[in-house]
Amino acid sequence: MDKLKMQEFHRMIHDVKNEIYETHQDPDGIVSIEINGHLEIKKIKILIKVTDHKLEQVIPLVVNSSIQSVSMKIKSLIEVFQKNLPNQ
Repeated sequence: MDKLKMQEFHRMIHDVKNEIYETHQDPDGIVSIEINGHLEIKKIKILIKVTDHKLEQVIPLVVNSSIQSVSMKIKSLIEVFQKNLPNQ
């Protein structure tokens, strides 16, 4: 890719990341996490009566799931953008 296309590609990725905002929670509803396309956790909600041990089990799973979901969304949007680039 030439420099101009690379800059356009970088801007597109940044724009895509700004538009992605998702909420994920564990199946029991103990933890809810809001995450954006920059993989920043913006908000965490935790049920009041939850043991530390349960939180230690649940939080990593919800965070990992959130990161995977956002990453897959970014990847699919990048693939669409790449397919639409003119071949040179």
